[in-house]
Order: sequence, then structure tokens, then C-alpha cells
Amino acid sequence: MATSMAALSAQFDLHTKLFNNVLDGITDADASTQHADSVNHMKWIAGHILNTRLNSLCKMAGIPHDASLALLFGKDAKLSADVAYPSMNEIKERWNTNAPLLAEALTHIPADKLAAKSPATVPINDDTVLGTLAFLVAHESHHIGQLSVLRKMLGKPAMSYN
Repeated sequence: MATSMAALSAQFDLHTKLFNNVLDGITDADASTQHADSVNHMKWIAGHILNTRLNSLCKMAGIPHDASLALLFGKDAKLSADVAYPSMNEIKERWNTNAPLLAEALTHIPADKLAAKSPATVPINDDTVLGTLAFLVAHESHHIGQLSVLRKMLGKPAMSYN
């Protein structure tokens, strides 16, 4: 595996753990708390990260992808009080079921595919598959950070890195 892909793969592995850690002890009621009108609640953010993994990241890794959550959590989807979102247990279960498959696929992306032009357009100055994967690492970091702040706003202890 190319050194740059090894670093990205390690970051995705860390995010797999941090996603679980930041949601540890968060109930459906906690996750549905909207702290301000213009701020998404934890359930929506967690669903959005999951959707990105199941759809965009799996597509980049060359494994079958699941776009079933795109209408709820995909690009241009908005939080709505009228939507029945999946439970936190379902979101975490789908995350953890797919994580090992994705981790395995990421370690086997050939160098020529990483260097190829990405089918996705992302706001990074690198239009390769590797560049898109780098952006997706940043995307997950951004939203896990949001979840950690919302967690503290609920009076929960800080997210663990262990």
C-alpha cells in the first residue's frame, strides 16, 4: 500500500473508533436534541457521516455502496422535524458492520486507481481518487468534532480517544 494511502487508512480506522466513542452513552433523545435552530442535531450529523461512508467512501474504495440514506443525510439534505430518522443503534450498527469491509478495501486500492481522476468533485486542490479520499478524511474529522462539542453541550464527559 502506498505510504499516503497507509496514512489515510490509519486515519479512517481512527475515525471508526472515534465515531463510536463520541456517541458512547448518547441516547436517541440526546441525539435528537437540537441546540439551536441553525444547528443539526447529533443524530443527523451521525447519519450524514454514515451516509458519506456508505456511499461516497465505499464508491472511492471500489466496493458496493449503499445510497439508501442519501435522501435523509446526503448532499443538500436538510434536518427536518417531520422526518423519522433511524435510531442511534441502527446508525452505529451500520457504521460498525461496514467499517471492517471498508478498512480492508482501502488497503487494496491500487496505485494507478489512486492516481486516476476522481469521479467525485470535492473542494480540494487534487482531483485524483487519493485527493478525494484525503477530503473524506477531513470531512469525517470535521463532523466528529461537531459531535464532540454537541456531546459536551449535553453535559456528557469529553469524547475518549481510547
